[in-house]
Amino acid sequence: MKAQVYVDRLFQDYEDTQELRDFKEEIVANLRERIKELQNKGIPEEEAFEQAVAELGDITQIAEEISKQKRKEVIGQMYIHAKVPMSKYHAIGYVVAVGAILFGLLAALIVNASTGELYTAIASLLPFTAIPVALLVFLRLTQETSRELPMGWQRAALYAVAVGAVVFGLGTAVMLYFMEAKMLEAVYGTLIAFGVPGFCLVAFLVLTEKDRNKPWVKEEERIWAEYYGKKYGEPGRMERRGLLSGALWIATVGIFMVLGFTIGFKYAWIVFLFALAAELLLEYRVRAKV
Repeated sequence: MKAQVYVDRLFQDYEDTQELRDFKEEIVANLRERIKELQNKGIPEEEAFEQAVAELGDITQIAEEISKQKRKEVIGQMYIHAKVPMSKYHAIGYVVAVGAILFGLLAALIVNASTGELYTAIASLLPFTAIPVALLVFLRLTQETSRELPMGWQRAALYAVAVGAVVFGLGTAVMLYFMEAKMLEAVYGTLIAFGVPGFCLVAFLVLTEKDRNKPWVKEEERIWAEYYGKKYGEPGRMERRGLLSGALWIATVGIFMVLGFTIGFKYAWIVFLFALAAELLLEYRVRAKV
């Protein structure tokens, strides 16, 4: 009885599976047999129990591997059988949005070929990108997938409006920049009117976003968190790594936009090479501290 209680308490924090139950029964049987052998040698019951437990060693690692393997099997099965069919409304919406974008691209190419002016091509493309892109965002967020639950349509609509405003602002700014009588104040004014509010709304929505992941995805993320926690030494190190990386790429995009409208976009893209190098150095520094 004492051996059974000891083993049950030892593994009370582990996931209960058939493999773990079989493992516990085997341990209890071995403990009882060893205790009986020690008692036959004249050792008191309490001392025999303590000696048998000491000889057993650390067996929790085996239980951890059994529990982890079972979690992986469950996650794999849920992933295989969790395919969610797309509704006909989402399918029609995706087709219409992508078709509108393709039509806009072809129209822009025709206009550019006939006029030879880039800003007119951008002007003809803009209506067929801002609204369809916003529609794609709305459809994607309100669609249930194998990994995520659908977002409420009100919040998804805010995301769509914000992204549409950003796309419209950037497109209009680029169009104004390539006009013959370009005025940088008009370019910056357009970005302030559409780009900044759109980015701010997206940032607010992202920061206040709720977790829509399905239970099996959360379990998968927990397993990966355990892995990276051991890899990087401490959970906080991984979190700081992600924050630094996010700040790096946000700053890179900002610098790219500023350089694009001042020295030209054909040179501004080089900033992404420096950002990539900084990302690799950041990863090296984090791993070197492990």
